[in-house]
Amino acid sequence: MPTHIDPSSQVAVITGAGGGIGRELVKGFLAQGYKVAGMDLREPTLKSLAEEVHSDRLLTIAMDVTKLVDIKQAFQKTVERLGPPSVLVNVAGTNLVTDSLLMTEADWNRILTLNLTGTFFCTQAALPHMLERAYGRIINFSSIFGIRGQARQAVYSASKAGVIGLTRALAIEFAGKGITANAVAPVATMTERVRNLPKDFLEEQLSRIPMGRFGSTDDLVHTVMFLASEGGSFYTGQTFSPNGGDTMP
Repeated sequence: MPTHIDPSSQVAVITGAGGGIGRELVKGFLAQGYKVAGMDLREPTLKSLAEEVHSDRLLTIAMDVTKLVDIKQAFQKTVERLGPPSVLVNVAGTNLVTDSLLMTEADWNRILTLNLTGTFFCTQAALPHMLERAYGRIINFSSIFGIRGQARQAVYSASKAGVIGLTRALAIEFAGKGITANAVAPVATMTERVRNLPKDFLEEQLSRIPMGRFGSTDDLVHTVMFLASEGGSFYTGQTFSPNGGDTMP
């Protein structure tokens, strides 16, 4: 493993790059000098991201993390255009709010596939390149609900708890090979999507946070950048939860 990390020689892959969190992470890695592959299902959001940052170190790729062929093609394109990935941040995911008694098999499978299965197979695509260099940083996005659960969000909570278990297993398997794996499990973060959630739900969530505020995308960018840095080199298998005191595991 390199004793000094030169960001200009590193490639970071970020899934869900068109969303509120992913977009800020792309900017954060670019600001540090990384080359970045931003992947997302939604081409319009990728186009607006590329126009906003306007960097020749950013490669945007439209792909679906629920389709293995898309994942393989996206990582192959990344290697060809930017080089082998040394950092992978799995952000892509979605939520479903419904009564557990009304959950359908299709709903259950869709959320698990997007949030958990997609995270695993994106990681599988990145790992050979990390193993070849004996260096890698895997950072998987979980959620506070993956730690403490949440009513009417059974499948989301289950999928995000699964991300934590997956992260721990990867950390153990690859700890001796220069690769770390950690999870980030934030409390509700003020993105456009979260701002549009029902007011009573947001008030209930805010009442649980001793610091009296929701998370910001800056909170998450700082956490992820630390884990990708030299300072994060001895952390693996951990769940970092920027949550203002919501839970204290």
